[in-house]
Amino acid sequence: MNKRQGLALGGGLLLSSLLAVTKLKDLPDTLGVSKQNVFTTKKIVVGTTGDYKPFTYLNRQTNEYEGFDIEVIRSFAKTAGLEVEFVPTTWATLTRDLRAGRFHMVVGGVTKNIEREIVGDFTKSYLSFQKTPLVRLEDKHRLTSIETINRPDVTIGLNPGGTNEQFVRQTFDQANIVMYADNLTIPAAVATGEVDVMITDTVEAIYYASLDTRLGAPKISEKWIPAEKSYLVQDRQTEVIDVMNLWMNSYEGSERIQELKEKWKVAS
Repeated sequence: MNKRQGLALGGGLLLSSLLAVTKLKDLPDTLGVSKQNVFTTKKIVVGTTGDYKPFTYLNRQTNEYEGFDIEVIRSFAKTAGLEVEFVPTTWATLTRDLRAGRFHMVVGGVTKNIEREIVGDFTKSYLSFQKTPLVRLEDKHRLTSIETINRPDVTIGLNPGGTNEQFVRQTFDQANIVMYADNLTIPAAVATGEVDVMITDTVEAIYYASLDTRLGAPKISEKWIPAEKSYLVQDRQTEVIDVMNLWMNSYEGSERIQELKEKWKVAS
Protein backbone atom coordinates (compact mmCIF):
# COMPACT_ATOMS: atom_id res chain seq x y z
CA MET A 1 0.00 0.00 0.00
CA ASN A 2 1.47 3.41 -0.98
CA LYS A 3 1.27 6.57 1.13
CA ARG A 4 -1.68 8.04 -0.79
CA GLN A 5 -3.69 4.84 -0.48
CA GLY A 6 -2.94 4.78 3.24
CA LEU A 7 -4.09 8.35 3.69
CA ALA A 8 -7.27 7.70 1.76
CA LEU A 9 -8.01 4.52 3.73
CA GLY A 10 -7.22 6.21 7.03
CA GLY A 11 -9.47 9.16 6.22
CA GLY A 12 -12.25 6.81 5.17
CA LEU A 13 -12.02 4.79 8.37
CA LEU A 14 -12.03 7.92 10.52
CA LEU A 15 -15.06 9.27 8.67
CA SER A 16 -16.90 5.97 9.05
CA SER A 17 -16.14 5.90 12.77
CA LEU A 18 -17.33 9.45 13.33
CA LEU A 19 -20.52 8.81 11.37
CA ALA A 20 -21.18 5.75 13.49
CA VAL A 21 -20.84 7.80 16.67
CA THR A 22 -23.30 10.45 15.44
CA LYS A 23 -25.87 7.78 14.57
CA LEU A 24 -25.78 6.41 18.10
CA LYS A 25 -26.63 9.73 19.73
CA ASP A 26 -30.16 9.84 21.09
CA LEU A 27 -31.20 13.40 20.21
CA PRO A 28 -34.69 14.77 20.97
CA ASP A 29 -37.09 14.96 18.05
CA THR A 30 -37.92 18.58 17.19
CA LEU A 31 -39.82 20.41 14.48
CA GLY A 32 -37.01 22.71 13.30
CA VAL A 33 -34.24 21.42 11.06
CA SER A 34 -31.75 23.21 13.30
CA LYS A 35 -31.93 20.52 15.98
CA GLN A 36 -32.19 17.47 13.78
CA ASN A 37 -29.26 15.07 13.65
CA VAL A 38 -28.63 14.96 9.90
CA PHE A 39 -26.86 11.62 10.20
CA THR A 40 -30.04 10.13 11.67
CA THR A 41 -32.45 11.74 9.19
CA LYS A 42 -29.98 11.14 6.33
CA LYS A 43 -30.75 14.60 4.95
CA ILE A 44 -29.01 17.96 5.13
CA VAL A 45 -30.82 21.19 4.25
CA VAL A 46 -28.48 23.80 2.76
CA GLY A 47 -29.20 27.51 2.30
CA THR A 48 -27.62 29.36 -0.61
CA THR A 49 -28.11 32.71 -2.35
CA GLY A 50 -27.72 31.38 -5.89
CA ASP A 51 -26.31 34.71 -7.11
CA TYR A 52 -22.57 34.50 -6.62
CA LYS A 53 -20.63 32.92 -9.48
CA PRO A 54 -18.55 30.80 -9.49
CA PHE A 55 -19.58 29.64 -5.99
CA THR A 56 -23.37 29.37 -6.30
CA TYR A 57 -25.75 30.05 -9.16
CA LEU A 58 -29.41 29.20 -9.71
CA ASN A 59 -29.78 28.10 -13.31
CA ARG A 60 -33.20 29.47 -14.30
CA GLN A 61 -33.52 27.06 -17.21
CA THR A 62 -33.06 23.92 -15.12
CA ASN A 63 -34.09 25.41 -11.75
CA GLU A 64 -31.00 23.71 -10.30
CA TYR A 65 -28.16 25.23 -8.29
CA GLU A 66 -24.70 25.11 -9.85
CA GLY A 67 -21.22 26.22 -8.85
CA PHE A 68 -18.10 25.31 -6.91
CA ASP A 69 -19.65 25.22 -3.44
CA ILE A 70 -22.74 23.40 -4.68
CA GLU A 71 -20.58 20.59 -6.06
CA VAL A 72 -18.41 20.50 -2.93
CA ILE A 73 -21.47 19.99 -0.72
CA ARG A 74 -22.90 17.35 -3.04
CA SER A 75 -19.58 15.49 -2.95
CA PHE A 76 -19.41 15.67 0.84
CA ALA A 77 -23.02 14.53 1.18
CA LYS A 78 -22.46 11.57 -1.12
CA THR A 79 -19.51 10.42 0.99
CA ALA A 80 -21.48 10.91 4.21
CA GLY A 81 -24.58 9.15 2.84
CA LEU A 82 -26.80 12.23 2.97
CA GLU A 83 -29.50 13.59 0.71
CA VAL A 84 -29.07 17.33 0.00
CA GLU A 85 -31.90 19.84 -0.23
CA PHE A 86 -30.97 23.38 -1.31
CA VAL A 87 -33.20 26.24 -0.21
CA PRO A 88 -32.92 29.94 -1.18
CA THR A 89 -31.72 32.69 1.11
CA THR A 90 -30.27 36.19 0.62
CA TRP A 91 -27.16 37.97 1.85
CA ALA A 92 -29.33 40.27 3.93
CA THR A 93 -31.22 37.43 5.65
CA LEU A 94 -28.89 34.42 5.74
CA THR A 95 -27.87 34.81 9.41
CA ARG A 96 -31.48 35.34 10.47
CA ASP A 97 -32.60 32.34 8.40
CA LEU A 98 -29.86 30.18 9.89
CA ARG A 99 -30.79 31.20 13.44
CA ALA A 100 -34.46 30.49 12.68
CA GLY A 101 -33.58 26.94 11.63
CA ARG A 102 -34.56 27.18 7.94
CA PHE A 103 -31.48 25.12 7.07
CA HIS A 104 -28.54 23.31 8.68
CA MET A 105 -25.82 25.27 6.91
CA VAL A 106 -25.12 28.05 4.39
CA VAL A 107 -22.83 27.73 1.36
CA GLY A 108 -21.95 29.87 -1.62
CA GLY A 109 -18.90 32.08 -1.22
CA VAL A 110 -19.61 32.86 2.44
CA THR A 111 -16.94 35.07 4.01
CA LYS A 112 -15.98 34.53 7.63
CA ASN A 113 -16.96 37.39 9.95
CA ILE A 114 -17.97 37.94 13.58
CA GLU A 115 -21.67 38.50 12.90
CA ARG A 116 -21.96 35.10 11.23
CA GLU A 117 -19.78 33.35 13.80
CA ILE A 118 -22.20 34.49 16.53
CA VAL A 119 -25.13 32.58 14.99
CA GLY A 120 -23.23 29.55 13.71
CA ASP A 121 -19.87 27.82 13.40
CA PHE A 122 -17.54 27.87 10.42
CA THR A 123 -15.84 24.84 8.97
CA LYS A 124 -12.16 25.11 8.10
CA SER A 125 -11.46 27.70 5.43
CA TYR A 126 -11.06 26.57 1.83
CA LEU A 127 -9.96 29.87 0.25
CA SER A 128 -8.06 33.03 1.20
CA PHE A 129 -8.77 36.19 -0.79
CA GLN A 130 -9.21 39.94 -0.56
CA LYS A 131 -11.71 42.55 -1.70
CA THR A 132 -11.05 44.02 -5.14
CA PRO A 133 -12.78 46.03 -7.88
CA LEU A 134 -14.27 44.79 -11.13
CA VAL A 135 -14.21 47.55 -13.78
CA ARG A 136 -14.46 48.13 -17.51
CA LEU A 137 -11.33 47.10 -19.34
CA GLU A 138 -10.45 50.71 -20.26
CA ASP A 139 -10.47 51.59 -16.54
CA LYS A 140 -8.28 48.68 -15.50
CA HIS A 141 -5.20 50.87 -15.02
CA ARG A 142 -7.11 53.88 -13.63
CA LEU A 143 -9.40 52.55 -10.90
CA THR A 144 -6.73 50.73 -8.90
CA SER A 145 -7.02 52.16 -5.39
CA ILE A 146 -9.45 53.42 -2.78
CA GLU A 147 -8.41 56.99 -3.59
CA THR A 148 -9.15 56.69 -7.32
CA ILE A 149 -12.51 54.99 -6.73
CA ASN A 150 -13.73 57.04 -3.76
CA ARG A 151 -14.74 60.05 -5.88
CA PRO A 152 -18.09 61.73 -6.64
CA ASP A 153 -17.65 60.99 -10.36
CA VAL A 154 -17.35 57.23 -9.77
CA THR A 155 -20.44 55.01 -9.38
CA ILE A 156 -20.32 51.69 -7.53
CA GLY A 157 -22.89 48.95 -8.15
CA LEU A 158 -23.76 47.16 -4.91
CA ASN A 159 -25.84 44.23 -3.71
CA PRO A 160 -27.31 44.56 -0.18
CA GLY A 161 -26.59 42.52 2.89
CA GLY A 162 -23.15 40.98 2.49
CA THR A 163 -19.60 41.80 3.50
CA ASN A 164 -19.14 43.71 0.23
CA GLU A 165 -21.80 46.21 1.30
CA GLN A 166 -20.17 46.59 4.71
CA PHE A 167 -16.80 47.28 3.11
CA VAL A 168 -18.21 49.76 0.57
CA ARG A 169 -20.21 51.69 3.17
CA GLN A 170 -17.19 51.98 5.45
CA THR A 171 -14.65 52.82 2.75
CA PHE A 172 -16.20 54.69 -0.18
CA ASP A 173 -18.08 57.60 1.38
CA GLN A 174 -17.51 59.97 -1.58
CA ALA A 175 -18.48 57.68 -4.46
CA ASN A 176 -22.03 57.30 -5.77
CA ILE A 177 -23.72 53.99 -4.92
CA VAL A 178 -26.44 52.25 -6.93
CA MET A 179 -28.15 49.27 -5.30
CA TYR A 180 -29.04 46.10 -7.25
CA ALA A 181 -31.33 43.45 -5.82
CA ASP A 182 -29.67 40.73 -7.91
CA ASN A 183 -25.89 40.43 -7.54
CA LEU A 184 -25.70 38.66 -10.93
CA THR A 185 -26.76 41.83 -12.78
CA ILE A 186 -23.91 44.04 -11.53
CA PRO A 187 -21.08 42.76 -13.80
CA ALA A 188 -23.24 43.48 -16.85
CA ALA A 189 -24.00 46.95 -15.47
CA VAL A 190 -20.25 47.58 -15.22
CA ALA A 191 -19.63 46.29 -18.75
CA THR A 192 -22.29 48.57 -20.28
CA GLY A 193 -21.21 51.65 -18.32
CA GLU A 194 -24.33 51.82 -16.15
CA VAL A 195 -21.92 51.84 -13.17
CA ASP A 196 -18.15 52.12 -13.03
CA VAL A 197 -17.16 49.60 -10.39
CA MET A 198 -18.32 46.45 -8.66
CA ILE A 199 -16.59 45.80 -5.34
CA THR A 200 -16.25 42.04 -4.93
CA ASP A 201 -13.52 39.54 -4.18
CA THR A 202 -10.57 38.43 -6.26
CA VAL A 203 -12.24 35.18 -7.34
CA GLU A 204 -15.45 36.74 -8.65
CA ALA A 205 -13.59 39.62 -10.35
CA ILE A 206 -11.22 37.28 -12.19
CA TYR A 207 -14.10 34.95 -13.08
CA TYR A 208 -16.21 37.66 -14.73
CA ALA A 209 -13.20 39.26 -16.45
CA SER A 210 -12.44 35.86 -18.00
CA LEU A 211 -16.00 35.61 -19.36
CA ASP A 212 -16.46 39.13 -20.71
CA THR A 213 -13.74 40.93 -22.69
CA ARG A 214 -15.29 44.30 -21.76
CA LEU A 215 -14.34 43.75 -18.10
CA GLY A 216 -11.07 43.87 -16.22
CA ALA A 217 -9.82 42.92 -12.75
CA PRO A 218 -7.30 45.63 -11.77
CA LYS A 219 -4.12 44.97 -9.87
CA ILE A 220 -4.87 47.22 -6.93
CA SER A 221 -2.12 49.32 -5.38
CA GLU A 222 -2.91 48.46 -1.75
CA LYS A 223 -4.21 45.52 0.29
CA TRP A 224 -7.98 45.47 0.82
CA ILE A 225 -9.25 43.42 3.76
CA PRO A 226 -7.83 39.90 3.40
CA ALA A 227 -10.46 37.35 4.32
CA GLU A 228 -11.39 33.67 4.10
CA LYS A 229 -14.27 31.68 2.70
CA SER A 230 -15.82 28.80 4.55
CA TYR A 231 -19.10 26.96 5.17
CA LEU A 232 -21.36 28.31 7.93
CA VAL A 233 -23.08 25.62 9.99
CA GLN A 234 -25.95 26.07 12.47
CA ASP A 235 -24.52 26.21 15.99
CA ARG A 236 -26.32 23.04 17.15
CA GLN A 237 -24.77 20.94 14.39
CA THR A 238 -21.40 20.06 15.94
CA GLU A 239 -21.45 16.66 14.23
CA VAL A 240 -21.73 18.32 10.81
CA ILE A 241 -18.72 20.53 11.60
CA ASP A 242 -16.65 17.55 12.79
CA VAL A 243 -17.50 15.28 9.88
CA MET A 244 -17.14 17.94 7.21
CA ASN A 245 -13.78 19.12 8.54
CA LEU A 246 -12.61 15.52 8.59
CA TRP A 247 -13.73 15.07 4.97
CA MET A 248 -12.09 18.34 3.87
CA ASN A 249 -8.82 17.29 5.53
CA SER A 250 -8.90 13.76 4.12
CA TYR A 251 -7.12 12.78 0.93
CA GLU A 252 -10.44 12.12 -0.82
CA GLY A 253 -11.96 15.44 0.23
CA SER A 254 -8.92 17.62 -0.41
CA GLU A 255 -8.39 16.07 -3.86
CA ARG A 256 -12.06 16.61 -4.76
CA ILE A 257 -11.95 20.24 -3.61
CA GLN A 258 -8.80 20.89 -5.64
CA GLU A 259 -10.39 19.27 -8.70
CA LEU A 260 -13.44 21.51 -8.36
CA LYS A 261 -11.28 24.62 -7.85
CA GLU A 262 -9.68 23.91 -11.21
CA LYS A 263 -13.05 23.24 -12.86
CA TRP A 264 -14.64 26.46 -11.58
CA LYS A 265 -11.47 28.59 -11.81
CA VAL A 266 -11.43 29.24 -8.09
CA ALA A 267 -7.89 30.51 -7.46
CA SER A 268 -6.38 29.75 -4.06
